[in-house]
Amino acid sequence: MKLERMLAIVMLLLQRGKVRGKDLAELFEVSLRTIYRDIESINAAGIPITTSSGAGGGIRIMEQYKLNKGLFTTDDMIAMLTGLGIMQSTFSGKEVSHALVKLRSIVSEEQFHAMTMKTNQMMVDFTSWMGVDDSDTVIKSIKLALEKMYTLAFSYYNRKGTEQLQGVEPQRLVFKASYWYVQAYLPQTQSCRLFKLRKMYAVTVEETPFTQRIMPHPFSDFTNQMRARTFPIKVLINSSALNRMLDYCTMEHITDLGDERYQVDLPFIDDDYGFGILMSFGSSLRCLEPEHVRLELIQRMNAATEQYTRYVP
Repeated sequence: MKLERMLAIVMLLLQRGKVRGKDLAELFEVSLRTIYRDIESINAAGIPITTSSGAGGGIRIMEQYKLNKGLFTTDDMIAMLTGLGIMQSTFSGKEVSHALVKLRSIVSEEQFHAMTMKTNQMMVDFTSWMGVDDSDTVIKSIKLALEKMYTLAFSYYNRKGTEQLQGVEPQRLVFKASYWYVQAYLPQTQSCRLFKLRKMYAVTVEETPFTQRIMPHPFSDFTNQMRARTFPIKVLINSSALNRMLDYCTMEHITDLGDERYQVDLPFIDDDYGFGILMSFGSSLRCLEPEHVRLELIQRMNAATEQYTRYVP
């Protein structure tokens, strides 16, 4: 990813003093144009970098700039290594590995062991429990499009069916509540959209360049809408459902009634997804109130039962 590569470039310049752009391009396996875009971004971030051509030329941090290897403390390095380790568990790109190598190369042996111990105390695994997840292939295509700043074409399944999209400008990958999304800009409608990777297929990277845009927070509008629609309901569950109920609330929402029964003040949204959660508990859950939710749940469960009693295969 670009941020990790930029960080590795700064670390490398601190270590070597001067590096040729061609060498950086070969090291990170990107084009020379990409390296110079990174240099521009580093300059914009406040670290002045100069470039010179010809024999003895290269890329360096201005000598007058007060920056040295002591800029980062051990805790700083641990935080960066942990973040890069998380990125490495998600992306197979070599730039993350290069960044890890460069960061480790500028610390002492003692610091390295301390950081290794700390970073090993945390592990992040984005793979599915069910072992069925094709998002890695989609992520690779999106990652390539982000790197090259090329548009995407893909098919997307939504509530109304499948839609075909072209000329989509991917702006960032987002991980939220167990799912990957890509936030993108659609020039045709001049709007921002969030696409869940699991609903994307036939993804193609188009060779149409685009300019990076300033994007809003990917979930701000949706989160505000969901919070406005959320209200508490009271449900009764037995002990066999307690462990799974903790996927949707905390122990602060749960009251032990004794006899292996629990009352739950559950945050709820009365849509298909919300009722689907309640129905998935089967006979281990009973809705107590409000009345309209209880009656709607009964109606939906009766309709589901009819699917098995009305039709005989």
